[in-house]
Amino acid sequence: MEFKDLFRELYRKTLNAARNNDEKGVVDGLRELCDIFTRQYNLNNGDNIVTKAKLSYWNDTFSTYIKIINMYGLKDIRVQKLFGLADDSIAPSFSDIMSGKGKVTVEPVNPSPIFDNKGEIDISGIIPPQNDEINKKDEIDNKLEPNNQVDDMPKENEEIGGAINNEGPAKETIVKNTNPSFTPTSLSEFIGQQHIVRVLLKEIAIAKNENRKHLDNILLFGNPGLGKTTLMELIAKELGVRFELLDCSQFRNSQQSLKALQNFFMRVARNNEPVVIALDEVHMLTAELQSSLLTLLNSRVYVSPLDVNGQCKRIPIDEFTFIAATTDDDKVLDTIKNRCLRLKFQMVDYTYDELKQIYKNKIAARGLTITEEALEICIPRSRGAIRYVNSIVDGLNSELYNDEGIRISTHIDLDVANNYFKVKGIDPIGLEKKDLEILNEIANDTSGAISADVLSARVGLETKKYLSEYERYLIKIGFINVTGRGRSLTEKAIKYIKGEIDE
Repeated sequence: MEFKDLFRELYRKTLNAARNNDEKGVVDGLRELCDIFTRQYNLNNGDNIVTKAKLSYWNDTFSTYIKIINMYGLKDIRVQKLFGLADDSIAPSFSDIMSGKGKVTVEPVNPSPIFDNKGEIDISGIIPPQNDEINKKDEIDNKLEPNNQVDDMPKENEEIGGAINNEGPAKETIVKNTNPSFTPTSLSEFIGQQHIVRVLLKEIAIAKNENRKHLDNILLFGNPGLGKTTLMELIAKELGVRFELLDCSQFRNSQQSLKALQNFFMRVARNNEPVVIALDEVHMLTAELQSSLLTLLNSRVYVSPLDVNGQCKRIPIDEFTFIAATTDDDKVLDTIKNRCLRLKFQMVDYTYDELKQIYKNKIAARGLTITEEALEICIPRSRGAIRYVNSIVDGLNSELYNDEGIRISTHIDLDVANNYFKVKGIDPIGLEKKDLEILNEIANDTSGAISADVLSARVGLETKKYLSEYERYLIKIGFINVTGRGRSLTEKAIKYIKGEIDE
């Protein structure tokens, strides 16, 4: 049965259960609907971004209604409104609902259609519960609207639906966006790194015109969290081939790395089909293991080094695109770099405007809105990287739930953002508690310079993690000097610690 037909059948069954006051039937029906949303979202069936965003939105919304029913029953006015059994004119306030007055019996009205007049699934019939005590402006319809401009969201004293409060309007700018996406699904949707994207799009177009399903070898290098993995996945998708990724940072010794490489290439070669071979953090491989990749790049046969039993493996792979990604290209062998010379790219930090657009996409894709003021304080805390954007958006979304796990709003304002950053301990330039601990440890050291190993031990980090996740950023913003003697603070960092400069 096709997704839409299954959806219709399940929704009608759930609607009938609601009309018959069958609480278990309604909960079971909503759970089934959540299951099909999840399955449809996970299918690799070419769904566009908007469709996938709606599926995630519906899943989140119906999950919330299950929690409401479990707590307050079918007579909760929000549940009645979901199935079109009550209209807005009889809806009590959120405080009344939470106190129990909202669980009322109402005369059924014609249900709001969940499908449009063409029989297509319609998001307009699904509105998440709002909290008018915590955020009164959420009383109005907070659904995502198809425009890409800054609109005005009425507050509680503003004109809403023709009723004008004598105290007059008070407005707050709300950021909305037309192309909601969790992650890009094509290179053309990828924000930033256009010096790379433009070249890759041309190379892929040439390959397709020549009936090839591979590109020349590629090397991507740059700071962590810039979207290297996403970019590699998109290359495979544009070429229409399988994507195989090996994270080389997860192995603790050379024998473990060797075994992992052998197993990885055996898996890659098993289907004998065009493939993108992606090695993330390739610099973490030993020089011997990096050298073993040369046989693959030169002759399309991977020949492994000898293992503990004195044996090696020969693994032929016919057609592939080799992509090496690294956060430290100085540790990648020159022989590897030379074979990626034509398509060697440095990924750069995202600009303010690029980060702003990424935030707008990811927030809109969750069915949320955010004020311009809240967005402005998020951007400088993102360290110029998508990884931090994702983390912040996830955190802000969690702020919109109460302690019982029920969503209380879909709107992120300045108070929500400030509270999240205060709880997480993220300062205005993106420094977290561990960053500040590192800076203070260096400041308190009396030797004048401290080695990475000693510093890492004092702050409770592995040296590798300190170097890759903390020191790199602190150097980038001009807070740490690295010399042969060790690490020391710059004058800029000293002033920042003392509170003499804001950023």
